[in-house]
Amino acid sequence: MTSDKKLYALQELLSTNGGPIPMSRAGIYAAAAKGDIPTVHIGRRIFVPSWYVYKLLTPPGEVSGA
Repeated sequence: MTSDKKLYALQELLSTNGGPIPMSRAGIYAAAAKGDIPTVHIGRRIFVPSWYVYKLLTPPGEVSGA
């Protein structure tokens, strides 16, 4: 998931599609609807900001830029 993308579609984040989140399609949409996953709505489409994806993939305690 290293790219210059700023937004990811929810489907791109599912592990069944090669993404980092091991959830079902229904589960990820429910988490987004509850606000557990930050989202950006463009028209009828739902996206996740790249900063959140980076946060998911960065191990705890790792300092970036040091």
